[in-house]
Amino acid sequence: MRKNKTIISAIGCVLITLFSVAQNAPGKDFILSGQAHYGFIISHRNNMANLIKGYVSGAELNYIFRTNGNKAWQQIHNYPEIGVGALYLELANHSQLGHLAAIYPYTNIRLNKSGKKFNLNLRLGTGLAYVTKPFDINTNPKNIVIGSYLNGFVNLRLSSTWMITKSFRLDAGIGLSHASNGSFSSPNLGLNMATLNLGLGYAFGNKEYIYKKDKIPPVISKWEPSIISVIGMKELEMPNGPKYLAYGLQLNLYKKLNYKNSLGGGIEMTYNNATKQVWTDQSIHTDKVSDIAQVGTKVSYAFTMHRLSLPIDFGVYVYKKQAYNGLFFHRIGLRYMVTKNIIANITLRTHWATADYFEWGIGYKL
Repeated sequence: MRKNKTIISAIGCVLITLFSVAQNAPGKDFILSGQAHYGFIISHRNNMANLIKGYVSGAELNYIFRTNGNKAWQQIHNYPEIGVGALYLELANHSQLGHLAAIYPYTNIRLNKSGKKFNLNLRLGTGLAYVTKPFDINTNPKNIVIGSYLNGFVNLRLSSTWMITKSFRLDAGIGLSHASNGSFSSPNLGLNMATLNLGLGYAFGNKEYIYKKDKIPPVISKWEPSIISVIGMKELEMPNGPKYLAYGLQLNLYKKLNYKNSLGGGIEMTYNNATKQVWTDQSIHTDKVSDIAQVGTKVSYAFTMHRLSLPIDFGVYVYKKQAYNGLFFHRIGLRYMVTKNIIANITLRTHWATADYFEWGIGYKL
């Protein structure tokens, strides 16, 4: 049952991203790119250093669509590429970490002016990863970084492309990848990997890509309120323990600075059954909602690409009776505008570098 729920959570991250980009992809013009990876696991906790036995290596296959400006958002974002990557990494510790295989949709946001030969890109991707050797109390008790086979996956990469000919291009970059399950299964320190990549791509279909250029009207800068209701589930530190439900209600207010960036803030309320269990473990028993409920305020930023946005929140609790998880909370993730007003939400709630739980929700923008 636990594995099935993890699968559903991970697949959801892929589907919401894939759906948001697939609707804009052309059908015949695409690029296939094969790349080799070499790098290392980042030891972000002292107690995980013994798991790192050497350098990671692997390969990646990318299926890439180029945008040409047929839609306004493509011109606003300087004709980004949209792709799906399949990544395989050998983690240099077969007995305790095994291998990692990931599939993830992504976008290459062009950082320089569109050129025919060379382009510098910021690559943002999120999907799911399968780790072959997760924690097991009997067979693999020393793996304290990953507690489940299936995990969420995030890739951030500075990449470059150089068209050698009209058909072939060289792909190179340096990036960070992260895999974890958002505390759905403990332990969950997470895998952070830094890798260099180098490979070759081939363009199918149209070789002479013509970029459309229209005059884009200025953005209407206004405050946009929204309300989002979320639910999540997590384990406490004890592996194979019970799952605890958490609920939240978020009141958000964003102001568009331009078509890409928005700033704002908000107020949110949460009720986390894990907090109640922590109090019980400390011999403090309560059934009062006011003892478990938490209220926080936050400042927010969102990067928007068409219907998809990437929110980042930095918050502080203004009402909290329990010291568990500290004073500050944070959030990263994805939001997708299903309609003009309906919001689909998949975000990760954290306390500094410690993941709390994935938030699944739906909202309404006024």
